[in-house]
Amino acid sequence: MIYIARTQRVLLGYLMSSIILPHIIKKDFSMGFISYIQFAILVFLLAAFFIHYEFIMENDCLSYQMKFWTKPIYKKVIYPEQIIQLKFTTVGWATKGVIIRLKKGLNIRIFGFNPDEVLKDILNYGKEKNISITKSKYYLVLEKNDEISMTIKISRKKGSK
Repeated sequence: MIYIARTQRVLLGYLMSSIILPHIIKKDFSMGFISYIQFAILVFLLAAFFIHYEFIMENDCLSYQMKFWTKPIYKKVIYPEQIIQLKFTTVGWATKGVIIRLKKGLNIRIFGFNPDEVLKDILNYGKEKNISITKSKYYLVLEKNDEISMTIKISRKKGSK
């Protein structure tokens, strides 16, 4: 199964506009030292606008890719023997995710991928391959809240029939 995540484009758009708008408002298009730094940051933000991430789950391995449009920038293929732990945690107030801790190399963070079943699939993968799984206290709270909201939705559907 293939899961895709994109950079937070609203935040990038806000940052780009905060660099461009002051020059447009002042009608000052001179290129001083600060303007060169701002131009470099603007190019970096524009490049980040086109980056997306792919996470591919297969039976025998996991694959994580960072792409600029269609060109791969970074690719990591992970086999179950390389995984130390799957750590389910939260980012911010209500975003659930998982950190794949590896024996060698950088850990892989899986947050904001679509479709949302990625966390369930990783959990099942970990159970199948006998990988250590931990869940943070806040993740367990969000998981319990999701279960409660699902039962409320189901009971509302049954009541409307």
